[in-house]
Amino acid sequence: MDKYGIIGFPLSHSISPQIHNLAFKTLKIDAQYEKFEIDPSDFENAISYIKTRGWKGFNVTIPFKERIIALLDEIDPISAEIGAINTVKVSGNRWIGFNTDYLGFMRPLENDLNNINSALVLGAGGAARAVVYGLLEKSNIKNLIIANRTKSRAEKLLQSLKNTIKVNIDIIDLNDVYKPDIPINLIVNTTSVGMGALKEETPVKILKKFNNSIIYDLIYNPKKSKLLQLAQAQGCKIINGLPMLIYQADESFKIWTDKHFPEMVINNFLS
Repeated sequence: MDKYGIIGFPLSHSISPQIHNLAFKTLKIDAQYEKFEIDPSDFENAISYIKTRGWKGFNVTIPFKERIIALLDEIDPISAEIGAINTVKVSGNRWIGFNTDYLGFMRPLENDLNNINSALVLGAGGAARAVVYGLLEKSNIKNLIIANRTKSRAEKLLQSLKNTIKVNIDIIDLNDVYKPDIPINLIVNTTSVGMGALKEETPVKILKKFNNSIIYDLIYNPKKSKLLQLAQAQGCKIINGLPMLIYQADESFKIWTDKHFPEMVINNFLS
């Protein structure tokens, strides 16, 4: 039986095993997918242990999407530009890194892209890198704002994507998200504020100036974060992270098995 998994911290909320194991079962593939929670202080030791488990591939989530890069043998060109990895394929003894997050992120926005001229991205971590890349490559936005508590981290993100940037991009503090004068069509939360111990918190307070914005929170557990609750109460269109999770998982599955999810697997989680 082939073994696959997901690494991250925390992982109690993750439904990735349910998704992939249903796909394996449906396609009659003799494989199993499991969680492997890693304390950030023990990352390198845990990775050494994983190498002894014989995994054929694994997903990487918060907070290791950037940290894993130094331990890989190869990275595909798009992932290298994004600067974050969410999928690792094991080929022989070589670990090869990919990013399917940007593809998964864009899928729920396909019908709205013509109406998105400006976007505000909250956070500048590994998930934000994929979001920014997806918006720059697969939308027609003209203005992009990145709001993060640490300006240098946002600047590092832009530096890695400098070959992709063809629009106006500003970096602001999270406390200043209400100051830009331009209309914001899309707000994306890439932070972990709103899940786990922070589930009663929100990275920003939605004000009426964002009533015409699409609010997209990458969090999928809870299904409707505090941010999405506030946004919906103000009449905004909301999207949670579940579609992105399913579609990025589908792309990871394709990398590992050369097969896409059966439609019933996707429908099982999105219907």
